[in-house]
Amino acid sequence: MIPPLSPLGFGVSGALGTPLVTRAEAQRLITRAFEGGVRVFDTAPAYGAGEAEQRLGQAIRSLGRERLFVITKAGIESAGLMRRRRDFSPDAIEASLTASLKRLGVEGVDGFFLHGPGGHELTDALFKRLDALKAAGAYAHLGVAGLGEELDAALGAGRFDMMMAPVHPFLDVREEARLAAARARGVRVIAIQSAGDAPVQRRLPRRPADLYALARSLRPAAPGRGRVEPVTGARAALARPEVDTVLITTTRRAHLDAHLAAHLADALA
Repeated sequence: MIPPLSPLGFGVSGALGTPLVTRAEAQRLITRAFEGGVRVFDTAPAYGAGEAEQRLGQAIRSLGRERLFVITKAGIESAGLMRRRRDFSPDAIEASLTASLKRLGVEGVDGFFLHGPGGHELTDALFKRLDALKAAGAYAHLGVAGLGEELDAALGAGRFDMMMAPVHPFLDVREEARLAAARARGVRVIAIQSAGDAPVQRRLPRRPADLYALARSLRPAAPGRGRVEPVTGARAALARPEVDTVLITTTRRAHLDAHLAAHLADALA
């Protein structure tokens, strides 16, 4: 059984897994999130080719493993600048998890998420290996992370305890139905992209960490359906009955504090 999750989760991802943010600053942000009540921390080997996992692992040692719900993923890994390599074969998934545990410095993670698998990649052989890894204590709860139709196949498999999916004010009917299906099946939902799926407005970088967002904004992308202020989006997602946790990430202390303050205000209201 999954324990209660903190309403806010913090993603050690993006620029937090690159030299654009120092390890010391990443530690300060993770610690501040923890001090503000965050207990769910998410990362993946694809973020900074494992650097993000190492940074979260450093924080785990200082904050205390037993007080955190640690999530990592597998199936997609870094393959050079802005490139990804996917492999959901049983051997690749096991090797990825083994390497992640070493970088995190833990014997097992609380949530182990397959990172956007297609339905054809969810094989019986893969689930058999995943069952063996769970029995060995490498992870406690199986999850799936995705943005669209791949989540339908995962829900249909009936093997996942958790789902990481977009939850924002611009969802269409099918996306709404997906969230309802997850709730009906007892699948815990971690919301991502809560501010919307439209590209972030480009701004001139003021510090090294801003270069990461600028580089991402220059990549070709669909126009999306809309965007709201991050705090507004997170509060709206948390108000939904399907959502257990909203995952946020930022390289700015002020932005993190705004999320923490808004959540505290809602909790006291």
